[in-house]
Amino acid sequence: MNLWQTFEIKNNSDTCSKGISLHYQEGIEENLKRKYISFAKWLRKNYVFPVHINIYILNCEKVLLKNGIWAYGSFKWFPKRPPYIRIPSAIETELLSEYSKEEIYEQILSSLVHELTHYFQWVLDLEQSNATSERQAHYYRYRIIDKYNADLSNKSK
Repeated sequence: MNLWQTFEIKNNSDTCSKGISLHYQEGIEENLKRKYISFAKWLRKNYVFPVHINIYILNCEKVLLKNGIWAYGSFKWFPKRPPYIRIPSAIETELLSEYSKEEIYEQILSSLVHELTHYFQWVLDLEQSNATSERQAHYYRYRIIDKYNADLSNKSK
């Protein structure tokens, strides 16, 4: 089953609209905002988001999870309101010596894909272990980014 292409929805949520919304915290780099906007347009064109998802783009390097662990993203769902994703988008200065900004932007977008995969797992009400969910999210993380990059390069030709 391809999570990102499955349209049979098992999780009926009448309280939520459809789609994807981006919300930016103050201080996000303008170039990175443009990347997010471009990526969100591409996502909306290529995939169905059957339950509205809010994506909060935060001006920090990591987010704190409920279990006390710092992470590069989080997905949270609720029974009667839209779920949300938090993606830290401040660039760690030490990474700039190893990677270009473009590479860092791609990693940030791939973290978003990872969390969106958890969203699709939730929408489809998949019953699987946390380890399986994480492996699946890691699998899609790079495949979706590769499709996006391929579409961008085909567009520019």
